Amino acid sequence: MNRLFRSRLLMLGALVWLGAAAGCRTVKEPPAQDVDYRPFVQQIEYPDASTPAPLYQPDAFAAPPTLSNFENLESWQLSLDEAIRIALNNSEVMRDLGARVLSAPTTVSSVYDPALQETNPQAGVEAALSQFDAQLQGGLVFDRTENKFNNIFFGGGNASLAANTAAYQLGVSKTAATGSQFALRNITDYTRNNSPINRFHSVYNTKLLAEVRHPLMQGAGVEFNRVAGTSGIPGVYNGVLVARINNDITLAQFETSVRDLLYSVEQTYWQLFQAYRELDTRQRARHAAGLIWREEKLRLDAGQSRPDDEAQARQRYYGFQTQVENALTGSGTSVGVFNTERALRRLMGLPPADGRMIRPSTPPTTARLVFDWNASVMEALQRRVELRQQRWLVRRRELELRASRNFARPRLDLIGQYGWKGFGDSLFGNTNVAEGSAVNDMFSGQLQDWRMGVELTSPIGNRIGHTAVRNAQLQLARERAVQRDQEAQVSHQLAAAIAEMERAFANMNSTANSRDAALEQVRALRARAGETERVFFLLDAQQRAADAESALHRAVSDYNLALLGVEYRRGTLLSYMEVSLAEGPWSDAAHSSAARQMRKFAPRVLRTIPADQTKVSNGAYNQQRPFDVMGDHESLEPIPGASEGSPEVDSMPVPGGAGDDSEGGDDAKEDASAFRSAPAGSAPRGMSVGFVPPTNITPLSYQTPAGPAATQRLPAP
Repeated sequence: MNRLFRSRLLMLGALVWLGAAAGCRTVKEPPAQDVDYRPFVQQIEYPDASTPAPLYQPDAFAAPPTLSNFENLESWQLSLDEAIRIALNNSEVMRDLGARVLSAPTTVSSVYDPALQETNPQAGVEAALSQFDAQLQGGLVFDRTENKFNNIFFGGGNASLAANTAAYQLGVSKTAATGSQFALRNITDYTRNNSPINRFHSVYNTKLLAEVRHPLMQGAGVEFNRVAGTSGIPGVYNGVLVARINNDITLAQFETSVRDLLYSVEQTYWQLFQAYRELDTRQRARHAAGLIWREEKLRLDAGQSRPDDEAQARQRYYGFQTQVENALTGSGTSVGVFNTERALRRLMGLPPADGRMIRPSTPPTTARLVFDWNASVMEALQRRVELRQQRWLVRRRELELRASRNFARPRLDLIGQYGWKGFGDSLFGNTNVAEGSAVNDMFSGQLQDWRMGVELTSPIGNRIGHTAVRNAQLQLARERAVQRDQEAQVSHQLAAAIAEMERAFANMNSTANSRDAALEQVRALRARAGETERVFFLLDAQQRAADAESALHRAVSDYNLALLGVEYRRGTLLSYMEVSLAEGPWSDAAHSSAARQMRKFAPRVLRTIPADQTKVSNGAYNQQRPFDVMGDHESLEPIPGASEGSPEVDSMPVPGGAGDDSEGGDDAKEDASAFRSAPAGSAPRGMSVGFVPPTNITPLSYQTPAGPAATQRLPAP
């Protein structure tokens, strides 16, 4: 019998081994002769995106402006207010002229950034609050075991024992803001076996437990848990206060991106103004040179002039023609109208061309503005968004330092547990029979357990806790040092901006006087008809007059850019433009949810818990500054010819007070309401930037006024 069993066992083992060997054998296929795998492995593939068509689809891809079609393009008279309004409406992504959206798209700011921070599942406010949500735990497990014993004592009187068991658990636990942990759970065990010494074939043991654990040292306190959260790891601070501060930092970063966008829009706007003035100046100089060339050509044909005078006039005409072309397209020394207009379109979110040429219609400021230094410095220290962002960071480090000191304490917890037990041969069963229902037995209160005490856990020396405190101290010291240096940098930048404004204003007066002298020389030379070498001196004077006129327009543009820089350095650029940040439109469901959740934000007092005195902010930030912090504003008589469209060179008036110094002579006081005021009839500002995705935005409708006719080239004689 044993020999037969062993032979069958060996045969079964051999069959298993052969089957395993056959199953593990690798079947080698002959390699393909004409298939090369390298093109498939090394090729670059295109992603299967959900939107196969390009997302950016302008209404019309018009041909870009060139020298050949410039005179046929329609003129779009665009005010500065309208340019800012269009830029804000078209800026889901905050643009710049450095093409950062292509080189580093993850660093580009957008209107979605505040919402992304708010809904961050790891660092947002809701994520921090979720650490204190009630947790539900449950489980149901069945087991079947069969055993044989050499000693029937271990089998409960049987040589073999078969048992069916089940374990059921359901509980709710919650961590409070004070760090206390509460739990209520029910545990039920079921056992059924064939032991002859059992009272019942099957039995239920159920238990209802109420537990509480309250920290007395480490982990205790509302402030600590709102800063550090429930992780209990030194150096990890992910509480609701930290998340709230992170939201405010994200809002400050978004405000910075909006400010930089609008700064770039106005800067490019005045650069385009200067580019057009440069073009107009060169066109008028070309026209004047053409008149001299025609006159010298007629005199040469009549035998009253020399050929070299005619050639010199012709050379100067084509020289101005080259300057006109460079003023349009740009060159090494000039950006050009085309490039600057395209840059403004990029910042405004418009297509590169639409059959029109943007032409600035807002006149520049030529009045002298004087800022009170002390008031400007105090305002810059209060309103610069970089400083506000750094102050939020300092406040976060202060809270982290206070929380880190809690980790330097030992962990001492007060624990308590109370339980009710029940026993019976059925879970619910017959309540009229003794031990017939485990649940009924539990609620009878005959079996009760309790436990109370304290638990102490702490590493000897608590090196990690003291290291966390020291690290938090160094972090706070660093951020405060950065804040002090930022304040010093802001004051230096403001000083440089005001100095640049004064330089630009003085330069504007000096170039105006230089322009007047050049025009006077041109008129004097034209009056000297018939003199030898008259053409040479007249053409040279025309060149200097054109250069002086170009320098004047450049100085006017520089002065307006300097005023823009002062507003930027003072931190008042958005308030000067009357632009404020606000949430985008809410849906009806959001309004309904807010009404239901409103009661959660009502002030309440927990009389059993010490009040939390942690102050995070000083309230709402006033985005529109009061006007009384401005200094005195002195006005200078606007420089004639600085903002006109295309006056003739010969008809340019001489500015009043040409002999005065850069201070402007007897200046009249200017009312504060005229501070960089928009032209009459322009749309008032008061725009807001939504920092959540806007819905159903109606595109701005604007009319295209008929602009001045382009200056025609003088045909060659």
